[in-house]
This record gives sequence, C-alpha cells and structure tokens, in this order.
Amino acid sequence: MLYKYIFPSWGAATAEAGFVRRHRDLSRMEPLSMLVIPRKSSIEDEFELSQDISFHHLRVENTLGTIRNNEEVDLMLEKVCPPEEEGIANKIFPTHCNGLVCIATNMDQVFVCNPATHELVALPRGTPDVRDVKEPSAVLGFDASRNQYVVARYFYQYFHNNTSSRVLSYEIGHEVFTLGGSSWECTDEPPDAIGNTRPVFTRGAFYWGTYAPHDPQESVLVRFSLCKRRFDVVPSPPGFTHLCEVDYLADLNNKLCYVKNITDANFIVWQLEDDGTRLPQWSPLCSINPLNRDLGAEAFFPVWAGWGGIIVFVDYEKLYWYEEKIGYMKELVDLEEEVDFERQRLHYGGNFYRSHVIPYMESLISIRMCNY
Repeated sequence: MLYKYIFPSWGAATAEAGFVRRHRDLSRMEPLSMLVIPRKSSIEDEFELSQDISFHHLRVENTLGTIRNNEEVDLMLEKVCPPEEEGIANKIFPTHCNGLVCIATNMDQVFVCNPATHELVALPRGTPDVRDVKEPSAVLGFDASRNQYVVARYFYQYFHNNTSSRVLSYEIGHEVFTLGGSSWECTDEPPDAIGNTRPVFTRGAFYWGTYAPHDPQESVLVRFSLCKRRFDVVPSPPGFTHLCEVDYLADLNNKLCYVKNITDANFIVWQLEDDGTRLPQWSPLCSINPLNRDLGAEAFFPVWAGWGGIIVFVDYEKLYWYEEKIGYMKELVDLEEEVDFERQRLHYGGNFYRSHVIPYMESLISIRMCNY
C-alpha cells in the first residue's frame, strides 16, 4: 500500500468504488491465503490486555494443498492499540469478510482491521453486557441488499441461571454497527437466550447458537438476516450443545457447517441444506478420522473447504489437510514449531500463546468510509 503515498493517482483509485470492487473480485481468484493471529494465552487471566496485535500471512498452494516454505509465512502487519482503548484483550475471536477482519473480545471491545491498508479501528462501545465472564461475541458480514459491511453482537442486560430450580432468567439484546457509521443500532431481540458457540456469517445471515443449560438438547440455532433485519429459528445440528469448546460452526463453500469435538470418535462434519423452499435439513458432509486419539482434544475448527478436501485448525497450533475422497489427513504446518513467532515469544516474556486462523483475501475496502 506504499504506492498510495508515492503516487497520488493510486490514492485516488483506491477511493473509487468501481476500482475497489474490481480489485476485490480479482483477489478472490488469487491463491488461497490464511491469516494467523497469535495472542498471549488468556487461561490464567481472562481480562489481560496487550498493547498491540499482529497478523501473519500464510499462503497455501492450490494444487497439493500444502503450506509453502516458512520464508513466505511472513509478518504482514503489527498495530498498536487505538488510543481510545487501554489495550486489546488477549481473549479474542476473529472473523473475516472480503479482506476485513473483525476482532471480537470478551470485554465488550470490537476492533475492525484491514491488514492490506493497515487500518485498525476500535468501534464505539456497544451496550454493556452484565455478565462478568463471557466469550467474545461479535461477527462481521456483508449486507448485499444495502451494500454495507455490518458487525453484529448480542448482550445480556440481565442474566441469572438458578441451578437449583433449573430456571434461566435473562434479558437479551442484539445490535448492529454499520462500518462508516457512528453508533450501534438495536435490532429485534433474539427469540431465545444465546450461548457461547462462536457465531458465523454465511449466505447473508448471522448464525448464533442458543443456550439451554439445563437441557442442552433443546438448544437450536437462531439466524439474523441482514436483508430482512430480523431473526428466525433454524434446526440445530445433531448433538448440538451450545458449548464453545465443543461445538464449532463454520462457513464452508458458502454453506453453514458444524462439527462436534468428540475425541473418542471421528469428527463428523455436517452441512445445512437450505434452498429456501423447504425446511432446512442437516446432512453429513464427511467424517474425519484423526491421526491419534489426542488430536483435537482442545479445539477442532474447519477453516476452509475446496479442492476436494477441508483445511482444519487443531488445538490452536496445527493446520491439517483432509482429503475427502481417500479419507486422508495430513499435517500442513505446526505453528508452534515451523513458523517463526519469536517476536511474540519475546514480547510476551516467553509465555504460552495461542493462535487464531481465518481465511483471507486482500482488499482495498475502507473501514471508515464507503469506497465500495
């Protein structure tokens, strides 16, 4: 992006919507890329802050499904925390949409970054969540009907789980922030309590897992349509329990998918069949046989699907390639051993850190103004 400052014509081009959209469309045809975001582990301190955040770029070959040599796993961007925040929480959940990265935190902070343009913006604080301990709860998507990039989050204004009477009492809200805007806008309330399952955006809607602590089998999915700006209910996948360390939702090939983390069996990836003409139904996409029983004990995230297989991020440290046709699972890269994160180790005083991985494509889309 240095060209923007050297050549004024480049700066003018990046502000022109047609050019930005064309660049976005061409970027989708580029070789597959991933962003790796390492953070100091929040296991010992849920509310610890860091003063910066870094993004590392991994390129995946589009023929063999392998990570290229480590020299090309480079530090793409390192940014200090915007001045309006005291720091960036170490406990995060990132989502990606057309080159923009939303960083949700467990402290009601939400950041949006475009690594290609070096923008990092702290969104205004939304409605406070009364819970002391919570998971990051924001997700980014694109509203094609309005040509808007939108961040959504939920919050509790009252929350009490009475374990003796098995009654959950709560008041929940949901709000959206349109990039380029100045404030959050409340929407219709979710039809049920929302749990800690990580949200996902696909096919024009946000999906959240509901919370039924006294009978997990009653948990369902709620869907918020960006076009209609309202909620509806989607049948939950088999075995869904609303727990973020067990249930994982993902957008694979523009379909909502789900995998349950069961370490004593295969990982079954389910996909939602929803053509809009009949009741949505879940069907098995594939069954992944782990290389050993310990694999996936902490986390098992499907990240991307294509080329006849799925890329899976396991235990916050390894990427695997699973080829559906032959049922073969191959390690692509061990982020702990094969990627140079020495800067992070030194910065965090040698403490353990965990990585987050999301698909990525470069874009010139601005966070502050509508240039798309």
